[in-house]
Formats: sequence, C-alpha cells, structure tokens
Amino acid sequence: MRLQVLIAARGGCGEELGARLVAEAGRARATDPDARVIALLEMADDPFPAANPRCRPYEAVLEIQTADGAPGDGAALVAQAAPVVAALRELMHTDLSGAIVGTPHEIIPGGPSPLRYLYLMRRRAGTAHEQYVDYYFHHHSRFGFRTPGIAGYTQFHSDLAASEAAALQLGVGVHAIDSVSELHFKALDEFFAGVADGRLGAEAVEDEERFVDRANSVSFCTVSHTA
Repeated sequence: MRLQVLIAARGGCGEELGARLVAEAGRARATDPDARVIALLEMADDPFPAANPRCRPYEAVLEIQTADGAPGDGAALVAQAAPVVAALRELMHTDLSGAIVGTPHEIIPGGPSPLRYLYLMRRRAGTAHEQYVDYYFHHHSRFGFRTPGIAGYTQFHSDLAASEAAALQLGVGVHAIDSVSELHFKALDEFFAGVADGRLGAEAVEDEERFVDRANSVSFCTVSHTA
C-alpha cells in the first residue's frame, strides 16, 4: 500500500519547503525502517504542466510505501506522514494540497529512478471508478510498453474512501484522484527524442478521452530524494 501527500507550496516558499521535506522525510523513515519513504520535488523548468494548463502542478510529494509483502495499512501510513505535514504546514496551502492512498502496480518494473513523471488522473463523467481502473489497467497500459526512453512504468490506483479519510486526517483538501500514471526516467532527452513526431502522444490522448477528464488532470516531473 502507498500514500502520496501532494504538497502545494505557498508563493515563494518552494525552495524552503523542498529542503524541509527532504529533511522531514528522513525522520519519517526512521520511525519505520521497513517502509520506503521518498521526497519528490518538482524539477526546475518542468515542461509537462503546459499539457494541462487548467490545473496547477504540485511542488512536492511525500511518498510512503509499505515494504514488499507487508500488509497494507493506510492508517499507519497516515500516522507516519502526519508529523511531516505538520512541519510543512506554514509553507503550504493545505486546501490545495492532497492525499492519495492506494495500490501501486508495476507495469514495467524499474523504479524508483532519479526523475519521475506523475500524471494525476481524474475519470470522466459517466464513468465509475471501477470501470475507469479496469480500462486503465487492462487497455490503456499498452501505451506504456510503446513509450521510448523510460526506465519503468507504474500505475498507482487510488482507494477513494481511504484517500478521503487520509485527507481529512492530514488536513488537506484534495483526495478525489482516480489514479496516478508514473513514468521513471534516467534522463529526459531520450524520451523527448522518441516522441518527437507526436504520433504516440496523439494516440494516447485519443484513448484517454474514453475514460479520463483530461481538462481536470495534471502532469509534472519530479526529482527523487530517497530517505
């Protein structure tokens, strides 16, 4: 099981928030040495948010994941994250920040990596969450295998009820994210060279229109700091 805390920095606080998150992530790791704790900071000059201009990206993400084979316990993950969020509260907009609890599915193993692209996806009207996840996992995942220059591809499927509970406990406002599409990169040059002709992107967008509310989804790229 995984928890991602999506952190919206107050204006002018991004650099300080990032440094503090990295430090606090190390302390969170110490409370449960078996858990994986990663601080993800939005990269400078991030080119991806322009694809979804109506939604703001997040300047930072705290990720806590149970050890392989360990039973999932969303409440325990939230308890581990709570002191970190408390330490960052003065630097973040809590109403714009969010929480996602759910299960990561490694479609192409390879992460974590130095760079991670996150696409926070919301389902389109008339599509139930279960329908959305089924299509996303069994059909849309094919585009991951065709994407050049990636070191891994993960689908993070959210548990909407658990996410809402986590958001309430952490005092953040956003929780209704249906999934996160994650691409791991060692560098961006090979990826951009491979998709330069635009054909793969156009096909993926056409397929997303079947189940994704693209106008209210957002993508951004982060630099990973493993605690």
